[in-house]
Amino acid sequence: MGELKPLVILCVLVAASFSFLLGYDIGIMSGAKRLVARDLSLSEVEVEVLVGILNIVSAFGGLASGRLADAVGRRLTVALACVVCIVGALLMAVAPSYSALMTGRVITGFGIGSSFQVSPLYIAEVAPKSVRGKLVSFFDLFINVGILAGYVVGYVVGTMMLLDISTAWRLMLGLGAVPPLLILCTLPLMPESPRYLVASGQHERAAAVLQRLYAPHEARATMSLLRDECANTAILSPCAGLRQIVCPPPGPSRSLIVAGLAAACLQQATGVEAAVYYTPETLEAVGIKDEGALLLATVGVGCIKVAFIGVAALLVDRYGRVPLLLLSNLGIAVAQALLAASFCFEGGSVGLAVAGQCLFMAAFSIGSGPCSMMVASECFPLQVRGLAMGVATLLNRTISGVIALSFLSLTRALTPTGTFCLFAAIALGACAFIRHRVPETKGRALEEIEQQMIERLKIAPGSSSSLSHCHRTAAAHCGGGDAELTGCATGTKGSELAGSRCV
Repeated sequence: MGELKPLVILCVLVAASFSFLLGYDIGIMSGAKRLVARDLSLSEVEVEVLVGILNIVSAFGGLASGRLADAVGRRLTVALACVVCIVGALLMAVAPSYSALMTGRVITGFGIGSSFQVSPLYIAEVAPKSVRGKLVSFFDLFINVGILAGYVVGYVVGTMMLLDISTAWRLMLGLGAVPPLLILCTLPLMPESPRYLVASGQHERAAAVLQRLYAPHEARATMSLLRDECANTAILSPCAGLRQIVCPPPGPSRSLIVAGLAAACLQQATGVEAAVYYTPETLEAVGIKDEGALLLATVGVGCIKVAFIGVAALLVDRYGRVPLLLLSNLGIAVAQALLAASFCFEGGSVGLAVAGQCLFMAAFSIGSGPCSMMVASECFPLQVRGLAMGVATLLNRTISGVIALSFLSLTRALTPTGTFCLFAAIALGACAFIRHRVPETKGRALEEIEQQMIERLKIAPGSSSSLSHCHRTAAAHCGGGDAELTGCATGTKGSELAGSRCV
């Protein structure tokens, strides 16, 4: 990364720190929920709702921020998200009851969902294509650093500070206001995304930002690509944009949108929320009973998670996204099989459970964690990129929340062995999908990926995808998502529309 300008490094570090908010909540709630349950006398269902509600709410926060990011920009969206996170964290810290605590969790969820959506989007849009994968992986690195920080704070506050239960969990949750406050202080140093500026018609500002971010020749080349794409696209209304995402026209756009949305879903469907939120419960079920030992074990698992995301950052731009995703999901399947096997022995097997938990964290962090949302951020067309990332975040967080909400109940219904076998089967299914449907985006500009998909699918010039391109071009030319052009022939280019008539 020696060729990167300092401003790029600053942008990546600040944007990646948005994801620290989610990681800290995951890590701290792993330990805090046990103290909250004892202090407020919560039932198992109430604990599940407390844990999972943030992910459900963050799904809708991510969806809303997708449109907001396209309307007011990436930077202002993050500023608003940070303010919401601060309010939610402080409310949780002083919550006198379970209902007040849940209110704080809901507010925090909206903020975290927004930052979760914007972080990989912003990094992908400012990073040079040669190291984009390495830089976008910082998004997942900071999630893992946040998880580890939450584990460490939980261990220190819960076992070493000798606080009463009520004070301990309030301090744990209240400290969640510190990271967004620090992010707010650094936001003025970050430029707006050049791709957002081009999409909103601010070409001069976009060119100036690119000159600050890239070497002169790369800045000129990127600006040229963005101008060409902007000439043939227009940011759609929310309804038209959702229609483009949910029912895309046949061809490369549909394949890319499906690949991006599926990658976001599969990341969570293999059971990562069960692994990080319920590590103490899983290890307790196989024989580790001491509270301090359980919390210390979660710290060890968190260290493994952070270490392997560092390995992923070194490999992602060398070997590509798809190989790491395949390796990751195979490792996840083996890890979940080990966890399933650990419950087959009378009293449980601590060795198999610890090995499975550690292997899961390593496998997830080397591929599925950093590459899934990376692929999503790189696949979506510029015309709907912000909104599509919002939809991807909605699906990702919803699946995450469902698993967090239902894991304890699922282990009751299917048994722990059956639950982990289900996650292993999903991981194997993810391998099959990734192998056949996810494009490799390593080393390609965001504007080149759709052309790669055309070549991959061997789409003929007379295919329906060319017609859809013509209609999209017509929409931009005529100023509306449903506009058409008379004489809009297959293969029509933007430069050939001057004599066509809008109808």
